[in-house]
Amino acid sequence: MGYDSTKLKGLFSRVHNNKMIEDKEKGLFDEKDIKAYVKKVFNDGGSTPDPSLLHQFNTLVVETADEIAKPMVTNMLGYFANVDQKPRGQVVQINIPKKNKAKVIWSANGSGVDLVRVAGKDKEMAAPATFSTGFYYEPIDLVTDTVAAFRELVNDVANAKVRLYLDEIYKLVDAAIASRKIPTANVADGSGLTTADYNKVASTLQRYGGRPVFVADTLLIDHFAQDKAGSQPELVPENVKEELYTSLNITNIGRTTAVNLTNPFTDGTNTKTELPVNRGYMFAGSVTQKPLSVIEYGGMRQFTEQNPEDERVKIKLVQEASVKFLFGEAIGVLEDDAITL
Repeated sequence: MGYDSTKLKGLFSRVHNNKMIEDKEKGLFDEKDIKAYVKKVFNDGGSTPDPSLLHQFNTLVVETADEIAKPMVTNMLGYFANVDQKPRGQVVQINIPKKNKAKVIWSANGSGVDLVRVAGKDKEMAAPATFSTGFYYEPIDLVTDTVAAFRELVNDVANAKVRLYLDEIYKLVDAAIASRKIPTANVADGSGLTTADYNKVASTLQRYGGRPVFVADTLLIDHFAQDKAGSQPELVPENVKEELYTSLNITNIGRTTAVNLTNPFTDGTNTKTELPVNRGYMFAGSVTQKPLSVIEYGGMRQFTEQNPEDERVKIKLVQEASVKFLFGEAIGVLEDDAITL
């Protein structure tokens, strides 16, 4: 027997957002209902779920996670790329600023990185590619601690989508550094980078106008901010000194603005984070088109199967998107091997 997907999606959203309803007059008991639905899908967690119910459950999990992922993608990737959502099949034209003319465009797809020559162009068409990732979950967790396990599952799917894009962006940036499409003057890497190294990259990007923005983990931002204050204490204003000593997130390093990335631990021993702590990116302040473009076509789709040996439920996530590296002149990369957790 099927269930109303629209009503279930509303239930899923309320449970995840901690807005569960308990209303006797309307007959709404969200916590009770989500537990009953999970039990219907997975029974006691040790038997094979009905394939149609399992597919519906996973589809609704992915749709709920997709809504959560949208602002996460925009907020995190917004520093690196212009992010947009379009319907499947729509052709999108990307305008490249004329003062940042692209010699080469690197285009990411599911199988690797393709090189497409577009010398002299200031426009490019976004071609969607199919990206995929996957993970698994244990049905017994959902049966045992339904609400907490459900929220964790939805968050895992949303984070998987963000990681999918970040992995492609890092791949493109690495390729652009190796091919020098990001100029050598824009890159500082080594061990024990100093304020002088930082300022050199900042001075390069200042020539494009505006105040450069440095996006990095708190550890790397603190390193450069404290190095600058220690090397030239007589030049540090009192308000900056106060920020260095009292602020959780430093927002100014010399003539640049610092943006602290949200970078949580991904293991139980606090030894691994979502993003590298020793690499940061600097962007010219006045460039309207970001160095990268992310255009998302439609939402995530899922394909489900259950492993008959360990009974884990495996989900393959699929997303159509265009992820392109447009130009490298207005992006800087700073990587310090001495910065560790």
